[in-house]
Amino acid sequence: MFQVLIAEDEIWIRDAVAEMVERLAPQFNVAGEVGNGDEAWSFIQEHWPSIVITDIMMPHKNGLWLCEKIDQAHLPIVTIVVSGYDNFQYAKKVMRYGVTEYLLKPLDEEELHGALKRSIQRLEGMTEIHEGVLNIQKFVEHLPEMSRHTVQSELNNLLTAIFKLKLTTPSYRKSVFAILSSKLNELLQAFGTQQTHMSLATEDEQAIRKHFTDLIQAWILIYPQYADQSGNASIKRVCEYMDVHYFENFALARLAEMSHMSISHFSMLFKKTTGQTCLNYLNLIRIRKAKELLQEPDLKIYEIADMVGYSSLPYFNRIFKQIVTITPVEYRKRMGL
Repeated sequence: MFQVLIAEDEIWIRDAVAEMVERLAPQFNVAGEVGNGDEAWSFIQEHWPSIVITDIMMPHKNGLWLCEKIDQAHLPIVTIVVSGYDNFQYAKKVMRYGVTEYLLKPLDEEELHGALKRSIQRLEGMTEIHEGVLNIQKFVEHLPEMSRHTVQSELNNLLTAIFKLKLTTPSYRKSVFAILSSKLNELLQAFGTQQTHMSLATEDEQAIRKHFTDLIQAWILIYPQYADQSGNASIKRVCEYMDVHYFENFALARLAEMSHMSISHFSMLFKKTTGQTCLNYLNLIRIRKAKELLQEPDLKIYEIADMVGYSSLPYFNRIFKQIVTITPVEYRKRMGL
């Protein structure tokens, strides 16, 4: 199952695209829906989708910015651009960032289906690099739980696994190392430690291992600061805030800022503390509240969707079914309402 992120500020278009994806291509799952480039970038760093379908013109950060960020980070993601602007200048710009699918609004189902089928072919060549990225995310998320000895051992295992990846081009391996270096540096920067950059030009295994060993040694030195209760207390405050203000429009960057942490640091600590990603935690709160409200027969389902913080009824229905396995209408029927 390939995970898809949809970035589109017009809610009705976002819903239509999500429905097309799940109707036309059963091997794809819409993992997230966001309204601008900032939210999309935060989602990517936490959930690592395989495909991003993005509009060009969005508030805050637009689709061009998002395509450039994905390209600069060498992420194993296929990007499909959707635009209402029949302007070849936009197409030329996104092509510069490795985008090969450029679809015009109003979106045609057959064109989207074709783009998704072609994306599968591209993703098959990225399977190992995507696996490498997921292993990096797992390593970073579990850093706080590891002892000094275990950290170094797990790092060595991770580096060995990356060196053994059977990739189509050497640049992909460099991309995986760049992602790992960026993740560790972001964590260190959160504690005021100077970043240590690695030259992507080097292919010397010893030099690469030394670079990451230095980063991990720096982590071990600051770990006592990280291990105190201040971080957990910050996450607890965020959770308490979300429990009360679940109906608000949350962005990962905003919650990280509330905790005075970088997005990577916040995401790692949040998952360690709660066992859930931030988005999953929020959805669980919202759906739990929705189940309570569904027992009120006078409330319309679209009203409940709005009350718990979902921008549209179709989006609410999709999230509800993902978590509860049945639709809100079916849930009410089972409750005898």
